[in-house]
Amino acid sequence: MPDTPSELKLLIISRDTLLDALKDASSKKIFRTMARISRRGTHILLSAPEPERWVPTRGNVDNALNQQNELMKLANEAGGGIEGVYYVPRSLLTQDRNRKGALTDILKRYSVPAKNAVLISSSSPFIKAARRMGIVDHQIAPPGKKGKKLVSALDGLV
Repeated sequence: MPDTPSELKLLIISRDTLLDALKDASSKKIFRTMARISRRGTHILLSAPEPERWVPTRGNVDNALNQQNELMKLANEAGGGIEGVYYVPRSLLTQDRNRKGALTDILKRYSVPAKNAVLISSSSPFIKAARRMGIVDHQIAPPGKKGKKLVSALDGLV
Protein backbone atom coordinates (compact mmCIF):
# COMPACT_ATOMS: atom_id res chain seq x y z
CA MET A 1 0.00 0.00 0.00
CA PRO A 2 1.19 3.55 -0.51
CA ASP A 3 3.13 4.64 2.58
CA THR A 4 0.53 7.25 3.52
CA PRO A 5 -3.07 7.77 2.40
CA SER A 6 -2.01 11.04 0.75
CA GLU A 7 0.22 9.06 -1.65
CA LEU A 8 -2.78 7.15 -3.01
CA LYS A 9 -3.55 8.78 -6.34
CA LEU A 10 -5.61 6.12 -8.13
CA LEU A 11 -8.04 3.57 -6.75
CA ILE A 12 -9.25 0.92 -9.18
CA ILE A 13 -12.19 -1.16 -7.99
CA SER A 14 -13.59 -4.07 -9.96
CA ARG A 15 -17.15 -3.12 -10.81
CA ASP A 16 -18.42 -6.62 -10.07
CA THR A 17 -16.81 -6.52 -6.62
CA LEU A 18 -18.64 -3.26 -5.93
CA LEU A 19 -21.94 -4.65 -7.24
CA ASP A 20 -21.56 -7.73 -5.03
CA ALA A 21 -20.85 -5.50 -2.01
CA LEU A 22 -24.08 -3.58 -2.60
CA LYS A 23 -26.02 -6.66 -1.58
CA ASP A 24 -24.57 -6.22 1.92
CA ALA A 25 -26.02 -3.95 4.60
CA SER A 26 -22.79 -1.92 4.69
CA SER A 27 -23.22 -0.53 1.15
CA LYS A 28 -24.01 3.02 2.35
CA LYS A 29 -20.73 3.04 4.26
CA ILE A 30 -18.88 1.91 1.14
CA PHE A 31 -19.95 4.98 -0.82
CA ARG A 32 -19.30 7.34 2.10
CA THR A 33 -15.78 5.93 2.43
CA MET A 34 -15.23 6.20 -1.32
CA ALA A 35 -16.37 9.84 -1.10
CA ARG A 36 -13.79 10.55 1.63
CA ILE A 37 -11.10 8.96 -0.50
CA SER A 38 -12.06 10.93 -3.62
CA ARG A 39 -12.30 14.24 -1.75
CA ARG A 40 -8.66 13.71 -0.75
CA GLY A 41 -7.76 13.92 -4.42
CA THR A 42 -7.66 10.24 -5.27
CA HIS A 43 -9.12 9.27 -8.65
CA ILE A 44 -11.60 6.39 -8.39
CA LEU A 45 -12.10 4.23 -11.45
CA LEU A 46 -14.05 1.03 -11.86
CA SER A 47 -12.89 -1.80 -14.10
CA ALA A 48 -15.10 -4.38 -15.73
CA PRO A 49 -14.92 -7.02 -18.38
CA GLU A 50 -16.12 -5.71 -21.71
CA PRO A 51 -19.76 -6.75 -22.22
CA GLU A 52 -20.25 -9.47 -24.78
CA ARG A 53 -22.77 -7.28 -26.60
CA TRP A 54 -23.41 -3.55 -26.46
CA VAL A 55 -27.06 -2.77 -27.07
CA PRO A 56 -27.45 1.01 -26.88
CA THR A 57 -30.05 1.34 -29.63
CA ARG A 58 -33.63 2.60 -29.68
CA GLY A 59 -33.74 3.34 -25.95
CA ASN A 60 -32.71 -0.19 -25.01
CA VAL A 61 -29.55 0.65 -23.05
CA ASP A 62 -27.22 -2.20 -22.24
CA ASN A 63 -27.35 -3.48 -18.66
CA ALA A 64 -23.66 -2.63 -18.17
CA LEU A 65 -24.38 1.02 -18.87
CA ASN A 66 -27.36 0.99 -16.49
CA GLN A 67 -25.17 -0.46 -13.75
CA GLN A 68 -22.47 2.14 -14.45
CA ASN A 69 -24.97 5.00 -14.21
CA GLU A 70 -26.44 3.67 -10.97
CA LEU A 71 -23.04 3.28 -9.30
CA MET A 72 -21.99 6.77 -10.35
CA LYS A 73 -25.27 8.18 -9.03
CA LEU A 74 -24.81 6.46 -5.66
CA ALA A 75 -21.24 7.75 -5.41
CA ASN A 76 -22.34 11.30 -6.23
CA GLU A 77 -25.15 11.15 -3.66
CA ALA A 78 -22.56 10.19 -1.02
CA GLY A 79 -20.47 13.23 -1.90
CA GLY A 80 -17.78 11.55 -3.94
CA GLY A 81 -17.30 10.47 -7.46
CA ILE A 82 -16.44 7.62 -9.73
CA GLU A 83 -14.68 8.89 -12.80
CA GLY A 84 -15.85 6.10 -15.06
CA VAL A 85 -15.58 2.44 -15.93
CA TYR A 86 -12.64 1.02 -17.86
CA TYR A 87 -13.87 -1.95 -19.87
CA VAL A 88 -11.18 -4.62 -20.24
CA PRO A 89 -11.39 -6.39 -23.62
CA ARG A 90 -12.32 -10.07 -23.53
CA SER A 91 -10.38 -12.68 -25.41
CA LEU A 92 -10.06 -16.38 -24.84
CA LEU A 93 -6.33 -16.64 -25.57
CA THR A 94 -5.04 -13.20 -24.53
CA GLN A 95 -6.92 -12.52 -21.31
CA ASP A 96 -3.74 -12.16 -19.18
CA ARG A 97 -2.24 -9.75 -21.71
CA ASN A 98 -5.51 -7.80 -21.78
CA ARG A 99 -5.50 -7.37 -17.98
CA LYS A 100 -1.89 -6.18 -17.97
CA GLY A 101 -2.54 -3.94 -20.96
CA ALA A 102 -5.60 -2.44 -19.29
CA LEU A 103 -3.71 -1.70 -16.07
CA THR A 104 -0.79 -0.24 -18.03
CA ASP A 105 -3.17 1.97 -20.00
CA ILE A 106 -4.99 3.14 -16.86
CA LEU A 107 -1.73 4.10 -15.13
CA LYS A 108 -0.58 5.96 -18.24
CA ARG A 109 -3.89 7.82 -18.65
CA TYR A 110 -3.74 9.04 -15.05
CA SER A 111 0.05 9.58 -15.04
CA VAL A 112 0.29 7.58 -11.83
CA PRO A 113 3.16 5.24 -10.93
CA ALA A 114 2.14 1.72 -9.92
CA LYS A 115 3.23 2.34 -6.32
CA ASN A 116 0.56 5.07 -5.99
CA ALA A 117 -2.27 2.93 -7.30
CA VAL A 118 -4.44 0.35 -5.55
CA LEU A 119 -6.58 -2.36 -7.13
CA ILE A 120 -9.45 -3.87 -5.17
CA SER A 121 -10.93 -6.96 -6.76
CA SER A 122 -12.16 -10.49 -6.12
CA SER A 123 -10.61 -11.65 -9.41
CA SER A 124 -7.44 -13.63 -8.68
CA PRO A 125 -6.08 -13.26 -12.23
CA PHE A 126 -6.59 -9.46 -12.13
CA ILE A 127 -4.92 -9.28 -8.71
CA LYS A 128 -1.96 -11.31 -10.02
CA ALA A 129 -1.55 -8.98 -13.00
CA ALA A 130 -1.55 -5.97 -10.64
CA ARG A 131 1.02 -7.57 -8.33
CA ARG A 132 3.37 -8.32 -11.23
CA MET A 133 3.23 -4.61 -12.14
CA GLY A 134 3.83 -3.36 -8.60
CA ILE A 135 0.27 -2.11 -8.07
CA VAL A 136 -0.87 -2.50 -4.48
CA ASP A 137 -3.81 -4.89 -4.24
CA HIS A 138 -6.56 -5.93 -1.90
CA GLN A 139 -8.14 -9.24 -2.78
CA ILE A 140 -11.77 -9.37 -1.73
CA ALA A 141 -13.58 -12.60 -0.94
CA PRO A 142 -16.04 -13.59 -3.66
CA PRO A 143 -19.73 -13.61 -2.72
CA GLY A 144 -20.60 -16.35 -0.28
CA LYS A 145 -16.97 -16.91 0.77
CA LYS A 146 -15.29 -15.92 4.00
CA GLY A 147 -12.54 -13.36 3.80
CA LYS A 148 -11.84 -9.68 3.33
CA LYS A 149 -14.80 -7.52 2.33
CA LEU A 150 -14.80 -4.35 0.25
CA VAL A 151 -15.81 -2.13 3.17
CA SER A 152 -12.77 -3.21 5.22
CA ALA A 153 -10.41 -2.74 2.27
CA LEU A 154 -11.70 0.81 1.74
CA ASP A 155 -11.49 1.58 5.47
CA GLY A 156 -7.81 0.63 5.33
CA LEU A 157 -7.21 3.32 2.69
CA VAL A 158 -8.61 6.24 4.67
